[in-house]
Amino acid sequence: MPLSSNAQSRPAACGKSMWRHGLVGLALIGSVLPAFAQTAHSGDAKPNGIAYVLNKDHSKILFSISHFVVSSTQGQFTAFDGKLNFEPQAPEHGAVTIHVSPGSVSTGIAARDDHLRTADFFDAARFPLATFESTSLTRTSGTIGKLTGQFSLHGVTRPLTLAVTLRTPDLNADRLSFSATGTVKRSDFGMTQYQGVIGDEVSLTIEAEFDKES
Repeated sequence: MPLSSNAQSRPAACGKSMWRHGLVGLALIGSVLPAFAQTAHSGDAKPNGIAYVLNKDHSKILFSISHFVVSSTQGQFTAFDGKLNFEPQAPEHGAVTIHVSPGSVSTGIAARDDHLRTADFFDAARFPLATFESTSLTRTSGTIGKLTGQFSLHGVTRPLTLAVTLRTPDLNADRLSFSATGTVKRSDFGMTQYQGVIGDEVSLTIEAEFDKES
């Protein structure tokens, strides 16, 4: 399905020195992102599950990464889409797939965003899409669980687990809202530039709303 984007990709023209005063690595994530829906078992999803589509206008994929240990930088991805197959009586049998465009990274500083799109980091021209596909959901309470899936970024695929919370009290509602948090290491995906200046671990915070398909 097509990605909708609010960010324009500009030619990278930023020297490495700029990173000494602004974060970076936002390793991704995507995320993941992405990466949310409280439903898992992509391969086991039953055909009678209810289909939902991610509402981009009511969803956010945010990240935070440390800079020189003493500070941090925040940002987000503005282009993403997703599908959710949800079973109200057995959420653990559902499945979610999320696509994120690394080129839509936005940190509030255009020059930094341009640099992040280069081969030093996301290499967005070569790897224009990051994907999260759920594989399992472990429920720890009625509305809280651990969502695990395969996360592909920068030509590398690794497992990713997110702590997810269902925010919608009615599981049969036309709209389902979730919150999710997780951590990824950018070095796990081959993004190793500026180690020591920029942190390796990237914290992800995701707010997602899925609307029932008509």
